[in-house]
Amino acid sequence: MVVRSRKGTGRTRRAGEAPLPRAVIERLARYHQITSRAGAAGQSYISSAELAELVGVDATMVRKDMASAEISGRPKVGYFIGDVISRLDQVLGLEQRKDAVLIGAGSLGSAIARYGGFGRFGLKISGVFDADYSRVGQSIGDHVILPMEKCKSVIQIFGVRIAVLTAPASAAQELADWLVGQGIRGIWNFAPVDLRVPAGVVVRNENLALGLAQFLHQLSKAEGAELRV
Repeated sequence: MVVRSRKGTGRTRRAGEAPLPRAVIERLARYHQITSRAGAAGQSYISSAELAELVGVDATMVRKDMASAEISGRPKVGYFIGDVISRLDQVLGLEQRKDAVLIGAGSLGSAIARYGGFGRFGLKISGVFDADYSRVGQSIGDHVILPMEKCKSVIQIFGVRIAVLTAPASAAQELADWLVGQGIRGIWNFAPVDLRVPAGVVVRNENLALGLAQFLHQLSKAEGAELRV
């Protein structure tokens, strides 16, 4: 079941308006994911309490986040899921398709290339590239791995502005510099290194080792708390 937005509820953020904090954007993305699943399951409304429980925050924060995205609900009823999805599509920039190139076809890059869920967020992998010629020509899902020499033409032909980088740390900065020079304006970086890019280029670092360390630290604290009880 698809729950559609009611007409007249969506508004775009005004030019010059301050961007939402990263923590808020991350929670809004969680709300989008949860409401999308609820809508697909046939649910029409969702409450702030339900969202709060699933995201791990309090209901007051959910209501503040929704207000920051200009989403209103009904007392004792909740938020109309069609409105939430439609508005968050606008806020999160999911309305238009965005092409991306994926650099690095190792284990992680291959897993990302095979993942079919990016389309819901408007992201399409338009080409997978690797500098290792032993991988060139192999198939990964719907993609055939191409040599790096072909990357420039794909960026130009499709007007690509996003790169997904899963290259080794030793090559990541050089590749990032090259990609920026080809017109890339957003890099989703999975290499374990913090990239240096010019102003106007957006980088999202996904440091898996750091995430694992934080997770294990939280787990250790939780287990320690249980032992003290």
